[in-house]
Amino acid sequence: MESLGAELVNITIPHLLEIHLAHGIRILTEFGSVWEGEFFDPDFNMESNTQISIALGRTVTAAEILSAGKLRTYAMHKFTRDYFDEQKLDAIVSPMLGDKVPKPASGYRGYGESDMRKVYRSMRFVPLANLLGLPGLSVPVGYEKETNLPIGFQFLGDAWSEHKLIRLGVCLERSMARRRPPSENFYDTLEKFL
Repeated sequence: MESLGAELVNITIPHLLEIHLAHGIRILTEFGSVWEGEFFDPDFNMESNTQISIALGRTVTAAEILSAGKLRTYAMHKFTRDYFDEQKLDAIVSPMLGDKVPKPASGYRGYGESDMRKVYRSMRFVPLANLLGLPGLSVPVGYEKETNLPIGFQFLGDAWSEHKLIRLGVCLERSMARRRPPSENFYDTLEKFL
């Protein structure tokens, strides 16, 4: 990105763990309310991990929901004021995933797996866009050697800055050598347009 003219600025996001917890509370309460009918329907087949998430969401108190909302408001002001307005950032850049895709535990088929540490490590860069409603763009930048799974680069922007993110994504994609994924089952639907 620097070779394309970007100026990189390191930032520290305070209270990131608390912001992630607010995101978790919001997601769990949505699960608990949206899937309530299916949760109590004995004929509705639901994975154990989903049942746990719904049950947890149904235990969240009004005070916890209000606190999560206050953290969301704090974070929205922090990003808009401190990063995008004062520091004049066009985007916050991070990996798309926070860790390699974990291998499932043995015996998970038919039962699912519930491991919040794995989920948090993998998704640690996602909650900001999701909780704050900020636009984000993921650009594929390569493939893991061991698994051949794609690696993504994430741009997170201020509200209504989608045009900036798309320009950044196009610049990054054009600067990289396009490499086909290591799979004979891959078909590139965009190849003839690029």
